[in-house]
Amino acid sequence: MGAKDVIFVDGELSSQIDELARYIGELKGASDVAAFAAEVSSGEVPSSVVQASLGGVLAKAPENKLEAVYNQLFAIAASQGGDDGLSSVAAEVARDIEAQAESGVAGLRVLNNLYNLTAEGRAQAAVFESMVGLAARTQLLGTLVPLVTRLPTMCSEWGVSAEDSARIILTLRDALDQAQLSCEAYEAEIAFLQAVGSASDKAAAVASSAIVRFANLAALCDLDALASLPSVQELSQRNNALGDAGALLNALLSSDYRQWLQFVAANGDQLKALSVDVQKASDKMRLLTVASIAADSLGQGVPFATIAQAIDVAETEVEVWIIDVIRSGLIQGKMNQVARTLLPTRSTYRTFGADQWKLLGERLEQWKASLEELQPVISNAKLIAQQQAVQMAGTSSVTIKE
Repeated sequence: MGAKDVIFVDGELSSQIDELARYIGELKGASDVAAFAAEVSSGEVPSSVVQASLGGVLAKAPENKLEAVYNQLFAIAASQGGDDGLSSVAAEVARDIEAQAESGVAGLRVLNNLYNLTAEGRAQAAVFESMVGLAARTQLLGTLVPLVTRLPTMCSEWGVSAEDSARIILTLRDALDQAQLSCEAYEAEIAFLQAVGSASDKAAAVASSAIVRFANLAALCDLDALASLPSVQELSQRNNALGDAGALLNALLSSDYRQWLQFVAANGDQLKALSVDVQKASDKMRLLTVASIAADSLGQGVPFATIAQAIDVAETEVEVWIIDVIRSGLIQGKMNQVARTLLPTRSTYRTFGADQWKLLGERLEQWKASLEELQPVISNAKLIAQQQAVQMAGTSSVTIKE
């Protein structure tokens, strides 16, 4: 039977091994397929079958059969050695698929199956690394993006060392960078800082990189997620370029637009050394300033003129900036183009600290006072309604036709 015609079916384990060995022999172009299969089957299975499949032999099988033949290989490995049997060969098989698979989609399906069938954490970590490598090589990294925020949990479940966790996450970060998925690379850096902690120079360097990314990328607006990380908070205590990144973070956290301009004027060389795009960072600071104004004025109309002055733009440009800040998710609200005001109904704080808790407490007290003022009105309306009901009951009559 030619390799292109092979069909895998359930059966005795010996038959499955023989059929897979024959298929591998066909792919290798063995002169005597039966003898090749007999040699593989008589060896130490599953190692003999796995070794015969390596070097791109099985990985370059036709795309429509790739998943089936590897599932057969996984079943043989699991049958011979249980979970340990499959885990013992998982890393080697995964690396071969990573390097040799011609179809990224089919290869990732196979690696996903292998990951889910492998019970041992370190083997799963090795398979995941191969998934990253294959996805990067075949320009399919977008398929792994939903896993980025889960990486700290996954590393913990794998039981790998902090060094291995760091290497795996940063490998994915670098691959995302090369694919120009900068926002996703930023999420990988956040995942790294959550997984590894703050007790290393590497963590400090990644924290610095994450701060600069936040400043440069317009799509990133959740500053609290970054600022709350211990490794990020420690940067301001350093006296080198990492300390400059900490100062940049403090400026992003606490400055309005005009204060930001003063910071830029005083720290231009340091920002250049950090590769901060000052124009993009300044535009972001405009958005953050508008969000801060909205947070201080919830439920109140904010004149366009006030916003224009705060972010140093013409009043005619304010609508565009409001649309941008709403689109970014920093605030919710309505514009009154006639009155030329913004009515904010929700706003995101850059960070939620003591001042914000104090303001929240004041607003809750105001809300409580408003409810207390309404209580007599509600009670009086309820009393009037009860009196009217009694009067209507006293004057009404029921007539039954005989």
